[in-house]
Amino acid sequence: MKRLFLSLVFLVGGLLGAQAEVDPNFYIYLCFGQSNMEGNARWESVDNTVDDRFKMLATCNFTSPKRNLGEWYKATPPIVSPWGGLGMADYFGRTMVAALPSNVKVGVVDVAIGGIAIEGFMPDKIAGILAKADSWQAERIRAYGSDPYQRLVDMAKKAQEAGVIKGILLHQGCSNNGNPNWPKMVKSIYDNMLKDLGLSGDSVPIFVGETLYKNQGGSCYDHNKVVEKIPEVIKNGHIVTAEDITGNGQDTWHFSAAGYRIFGRRYAFEALKVMGIEPKMDPEYQMNANLKKFFTPKSVATPIQGYHNQIKKLILSCTY
Repeated sequence: MKRLFLSLVFLVGGLLGAQAEVDPNFYIYLCFGQSNMEGNARWESVDNTVDDRFKMLATCNFTSPKRNLGEWYKATPPIVSPWGGLGMADYFGRTMVAALPSNVKVGVVDVAIGGIAIEGFMPDKIAGILAKADSWQAERIRAYGSDPYQRLVDMAKKAQEAGVIKGILLHQGCSNNGNPNWPKMVKSIYDNMLKDLGLSGDSVPIFVGETLYKNQGGSCYDHNKVVEKIPEVIKNGHIVTAEDITGNGQDTWHFSAAGYRIFGRRYAFEALKVMGIEPKMDPEYQMNANLKKFFTPKSVATPIQGYHNQIKKLILSCTY
């Protein structure tokens, strides 16, 4: 009897210890959608430097780089799947860790599939979508256990063992371009996630990005009229604008690498605003490399050539 009692004590103690390992300063964001969320741009050398505080949870198995399903890694691209590239979540996470206190980590749990309709994240619809999918898309769906929604929920539960879910990011639409029922379908998925993960909509917002604008070469721009309905349907729903973000110049659906960097920052700025942290820098601003060499400059004196070969000095006052 004593041995049984001691075993129970150790078991309960072990469970309590496991619960205590959840880090309240590890902020988790769930991400889902189609190719722009999966990442369609090839990352560049500038994208290879990532803060150790930004993590990704592998939602499928990777071969190159080698990553195992359900394990955490430093968020170097590709962070969604072996087929993905630079996408929305990359600079979302980088901006978040830059803006938050140094003791806060940020992790993304991302399931996204190129060309998938929003119905692909509905468990009762995915079988029909898989049956009609092209071979390349079917391969990606199967990489998520043939049920992208359930894989996202399973990995989200895994993430809850380590941190706290703070929000959800969505970028999807071209495969449902202009469908007036789209906001209600998004709400259904969102509500199911909250229920399945024991979350409250009051504390877990969803951030929904617009599609490529017409003046940037986009063909799904009509969908933005549908996206703007999200805050009317979801109380804690927020829109992330795609205005003036450049396309890749190769097709009519995807953003450029520079565009993904800007869009990721915009997602982060919306998330920070919801947290009560007002961003002080414009999300599109990128400091010139030469300016970074200055340390808190007060003024810059630059000689310039004036009329009749006279040398003048142009004084530029700078404050930070």
